[in-house]
Amino acid sequence: MQRGFAVSICTLSLLLTSCATHSSPSKTEKRAEEAAARIAALNWLKLLDNGDYEAAFEWEAKDFRLSRTQTQFVRYMQARRAPFGRTLSRTSIGAASIKKLVGLPDGAYESIIFKTAFEHKSPTAERVILVKQTIGWRVIDYRLY
Repeated sequence: MQRGFAVSICTLSLLLTSCATHSSPSKTEKRAEEAAARIAALNWLKLLDNGDYEAAFEWEAKDFRLSRTQTQFVRYMQARRAPFGRTLSRTSIGAASIKKLVGLPDGAYESIIFKTAFEHKSPTAERVILVKQTIGWRVIDYRLY
């Protein structure tokens, strides 16, 4: 009788522990996801820094591309980003995990903000929004402020 009771208690505690761990990620898991998203954003920004806009376009999440072609993306970056010149410094100044974005399906999004100094532009802010997909973090939006 006591053995059956002990087995029931162990089973119940395992189920409750499983539910608790699956329902909300730990701080460690959140930090790890943020770090992975930041690394992906920095890798993508390096492509922009090097003027490799074609490769940067390929790093974007394919299913989130808003009816623009690679050629349109390259032209936009050549007009908007290239005039700033060489990147002198870039520092991450914040990040936020987001589950809902207007006009997009619910998902795992990360917004990373960088303070960046360019050769021909005083320090500015760059924001990269990424989505977590099965292949890893992919860029869905980029803004300069």
